[in-house]
Amino acid sequence: MGAEEHDIVARVTSGASNSTGALAAHLGQACGHVIVNSRVIQQGYRFHAELGDEIPAFFNRRISTGSSSVAITLQSGFDPETAARGPFASDDCWSTDPFDGCRNTADARLVIENHDYHASLWLAKVTVGLDLMDVAQVAAPLFIARHPNEFRVIAEELVALGVVLGHVCPLCSD
Repeated sequence: MGAEEHDIVARVTSGASNSTGALAAHLGQACGHVIVNSRVIQQGYRFHAELGDEIPAFFNRRISTGSSSVAITLQSGFDPETAARGPFASDDCWSTDPFDGCRNTADARLVIENHDYHASLWLAKVTVGLDLMDVAQVAAPLFIARHPNEFRVIAEELVALGVVLGHVCPLCSD
């Protein structure tokens, strides 16, 4: 699969509608995975190092909607180019984490910009108020009706970030 097939930002933003319906349809087909590359740092995501055994490293960005704020968190990265799938590849196998030695965003930027790094896949989670939800929940008609401003901010951010459609995702399309 070529790089252009993975570049959802180019495919959605070039000539496609950014209406609420089009954004909802796009997110409704997305699996919630995001390919982490330099775009993540450029869009203002901050890296947070692993917080003990139960909370792995993650990227996070808080965004104001005008009347409130939302957060998008990218969790549990893995390298789709290797046989291992995430931090827990199987009961007895751990995959290699390129962000293992990172303590802050500057360290993560160095990893991402290294010529040996190739994009890893992370799961996007969205926080609105106290509610933690996945991408499909954000695309639900009831959420859109109750939170139109939040939906637009979240949807535009996820599209710009490159949320992956389920049928082309290395994990979900299997």
